[in-house]
Amino acid sequence: MIRYDISPLDPEAHLFIIGITIDDPTPQEQFLRLPTWISGSYLIRDFAATIQAEQAFLGETPVPITKVDKTTWRVSTVGRKKDEELFVYYQLWAFDPSVRGCYLDNCRGFFNPGAGLMEVLGSTDGKISVCLTPPVDEMHRAADTWKIATGLKPAASTEAFGWGLYEATNYEELCDCPIELSDFEQISFKSRGTEHRIIINETPVNFDGKKLSDDVRKITETIISFFEPKKGKCPAGDTYTFLLNVTGNSAGGLEHCNSTALAAPRKWLPCTHDSKPTKGYLDLLTLFAHEYFHTWLVKRIKPAAFVGADFSQETYSSLLWLFEGFTSYYENLMVLRAGLMDTEEFAARLSKDLKSVLETPAHLNQSLSQASFDAWIKFYKPSANSVNAHVSYYRQGAMAAWVLDAEIRRKTKSEKSLDDVLRLLWEDFKAAGSDYSGITSDDVPEIVNRATGLDLTELISGLTQTAMPVDYERLLKPLGVTLEESDAPAERRLLGISGRGSEAGFTVQNVYDKETAQWIGLAPGDLIVALDGVRVKNNNLSELLSRYAEGDEILVHAFRDDSLLAWAVLLGKPASFKSKVVIKPTKLGKKWLS
Repeated sequence: MIRYDISPLDPEAHLFIIGITIDDPTPQEQFLRLPTWISGSYLIRDFAATIQAEQAFLGETPVPITKVDKTTWRVSTVGRKKDEELFVYYQLWAFDPSVRGCYLDNCRGFFNPGAGLMEVLGSTDGKISVCLTPPVDEMHRAADTWKIATGLKPAASTEAFGWGLYEATNYEELCDCPIELSDFEQISFKSRGTEHRIIINETPVNFDGKKLSDDVRKITETIISFFEPKKGKCPAGDTYTFLLNVTGNSAGGLEHCNSTALAAPRKWLPCTHDSKPTKGYLDLLTLFAHEYFHTWLVKRIKPAAFVGADFSQETYSSLLWLFEGFTSYYENLMVLRAGLMDTEEFAARLSKDLKSVLETPAHLNQSLSQASFDAWIKFYKPSANSVNAHVSYYRQGAMAAWVLDAEIRRKTKSEKSLDDVLRLLWEDFKAAGSDYSGITSDDVPEIVNRATGLDLTELISGLTQTAMPVDYERLLKPLGVTLEESDAPAERRLLGISGRGSEAGFTVQNVYDKETAQWIGLAPGDLIVALDGVRVKNNNLSELLSRYAEGDEILVHAFRDDSLLAWAVLLGKPASFKSKVVIKPTKLGKKWLS
């Protein structure tokens, strides 16, 4: 058996101490490797950069430990005596506040095993134990009061939420179980026989825990019933854990097999004085829905490329538009169907996604399949040119899901829908068992056909394999959806730029393809300081531009790298975008919403 020991060594210095005990190391040399990326986040993150002070011992004898490459270590086992154990120790600098890495300070700890625990290569015994212990240093005994929350199974001797021994059946399961260490509060409820725990590391004043519990329970029941309308069971088993890190402003989530790591601003949490759900609270509920939906779609139903994925190098798939895009579509739909969002708010959220697609030229330059494949080098590395070249497989993928759903409902008079496609994917997964091999892009039209009886190959190809314009207005009309012109800032409509204002002026962040600013030569990073001799400052650019219209001339002054530049601009027709969603549901639309 392999055992990992994890302890907060020095919270003020953000250091964990990790120990690995290997009872049967490979002869002559033992290799250990840390993943370079984590499931659900498609970017090489080089977690090995956080490792320091490596040591190794055979019994009590020090042995050499050396790096083979950026993420692999070799430990000599030459001269090992019979039954002598190999011990490897290292420190982990943990100061990544995201849901992906490891974090430690004197207030809390968060440990993502895939970002911090080396895999013992060549091990044939898959069973793993993990021992979590408080600091031994008297200076750090305050952490003794911390509790432990994780999807790992506690050993019989370990108290609920206590320090002690936990178990995993193999390294893959270990990496899929993040660990929260803090004085957290727990909210729990049962949903279709599974205990669901919401772990909150900090609660603001007048936090309404009952409301959060009641609403998340409704969401989980809605999603379970969506995938399992007959049996109604969560595939996570007896327990599912939401690990909610309350932050100042950051938000995000990362799915795991029987848990999820969430980050949300404290202003999103419900307050006992709220008379109705705030926008932030609805953002929180959709975050819960999104990551919980992944329990089925991504963690179990997978692209073929991610079945048995190698976490030491990139693993490419052209299907992220389906796995993330469809989940993004259903995150709002599940909250709506749970009775926690009204149709007007639902339309506003669809508008936000559609606006992000139609107001950026990227949707005419990159297909969803290309965006999925290039996630490793583009999506997680946005640039000033992303609005022109890189589509979001989340948001545009959600729009593709919506169009497919509408077309299936139209052609079958709502006898079938995209819901049936996802349920069939789930049934296929269960039927395959351990032989499950995932799905490929070529499988998608056939799966849709089996679920609905429709051949939508051409539509699916157009939505995902090409960058041709999509006639959203026509395709969504059967649901009772109309599109109206959306509001866009004057700098976007007249100049084709976006950015941020400050006392110094307006800093250009994006210049949109084939629009006014690009034609005249304005560039990302330029600081616009005056229009026709009037100073630009703070957020007054839109206000100044409101006095101009098509055919007017305007003199723009801007600094670029401390050099003053000037352009005389003849304004053309303002850009307009029909991306505001209005829903007056038809008969088909009512079935869609319910």
